Amino acid sequence: MKKRYHCSMSIRLGILLVGFLSLCWAQPIQAVFGLLEGNGNTYPHTGLYYRWEDPGAGAMTSGIGDIHGVEPFGNDLAYDPRTKLLFVVGGSNPTTGNWRGTVYALDIWRSQTPLSTRLDSIGARRIAVKDTLLLVTRYWYPYFTAYRISYNPALHTLQLDSLWSPVSPLLRNVPDGLLVRGDTAFISISYSNTTFLPDSLVLAINLRNRTVAGSWQVYPNPNEIVRIGGNLYVQCFGNFSSLRVARITPSSPVVTVWNTGYQSLGGFATDTGGVKDTILFWNVDTLRAFHVTTGQIAPGAYLGITSTTAPFSAYGLMWVGRQLWLSFTNYSDTSLIVFRDPIWEPTPPHFDTAFVSMGLGGVGYPSLRRFIYVSDDTSRTTTALAAFSSTPGAVHVWPTPTLQHLFWKSQAPVETLILYNAQGQMIRRYTHPVNPLPVEDLPAGLYFLTVQQVGGGMHSAKFFKE
Repeated sequence: MKKRYHCSMSIRLGILLVGFLSLCWAQPIQAVFGLLEGNGNTYPHTGLYYRWEDPGAGAMTSGIGDIHGVEPFGNDLAYDPRTKLLFVVGGSNPTTGNWRGTVYALDIWRSQTPLSTRLDSIGARRIAVKDTLLLVTRYWYPYFTAYRISYNPALHTLQLDSLWSPVSPLLRNVPDGLLVRGDTAFISISYSNTTFLPDSLVLAINLRNRTVAGSWQVYPNPNEIVRIGGNLYVQCFGNFSSLRVARITPSSPVVTVWNTGYQSLGGFATDTGGVKDTILFWNVDTLRAFHVTTGQIAPGAYLGITSTTAPFSAYGLMWVGRQLWLSFTNYSDTSLIVFRDPIWEPTPPHFDTAFVSMGLGGVGYPSLRRFIYVSDDTSRTTTALAAFSSTPGAVHVWPTPTLQHLFWKSQAPVETLILYNAQGQMIRRYTHPVNPLPVEDLPAGLYFLTVQQVGGGMHSAKFFKE
């Protein structure tokens, strides 16, 4: 059951969403994907946020889209670097309110449309990929299943074969946390799917011999599991009065539990490399830092991140490399904010202005709940995520906002101009460049002008039509 609370941010996000374009070579990538829950009515499907970047070329794009056919309130996502598939867990059926937990697959560098093969209505909660296995925790018995992934990208054919589920009396309730370390999957047994009473176990499942290899009694209502060094740390909600953090050393039966002294209803993250000794969590409207070496909470809000009033509630949290990703929602929209790590970026401001700029509205889709970070190469001949250069000065547009005409200037000869709306739809294409562009008949809103230069260069700039 989700708990909701309030938080406000004065800075909102303008999302860059452009059309789908082809790339003809494999590229190194750094990507972030986020799952947006939707709301079952005005947003009837789960949505996907993406940010794709080629650090070497300086190319970047970000956007948001509806994953058509995926039920709202999607719960998790996982990336398979071997097949290049993005797996997504759909949520509830808006007509009945029942949890379905269908698992969908997207060949994400080619399309944002789910493949026809899926694991339909299996009660999936959390997912992870380990080699050729898709690991799924489930809302009902057997609570955990391993599926074999077979994919032919040339034919777009996917096969997901149910291989095994461990048998143990300890697999008795809903696992709502999942972390894979080596050949072991750690799951947190959170609550009963009938009485909703909290459980208090963490189990280790050996993926080689397919058995429950260990168990630890922790504080009630365990949820997220993170790794720091050789230890695991578990977010334990209890009765939601004061967050506990449980430390597990996999080679030891001893569990250490700290009482943070702060209420928390969500958010629990450490850096994705599992190196730093800090766990961040939301204490209602304040971001707190828990140091695992001392078992102490740092005084004050982390990076001063706190707020006091509605309408936006803190929701998602991810710490990756030099960036801290925060999402906020009012359940009809989402604001996304990215902070730079002050250790790496000592000079304020620490806002990543690619995502926080000009006080624009939110991303236009409710409740960005979970993030994942992907470092890979596409190894595909095409990609669905369009790339454009973010190099300053590549193309200039003015005035913005504008009423009738848009002037532009490119640093290289131009072959084609393409105009996109905020939904990524191409609305105009000029094979004979026009300057200025007539825009007086466009509805008011945010637009993007993409310039294709002679020789293949591509650059984009945004503008506003009044």
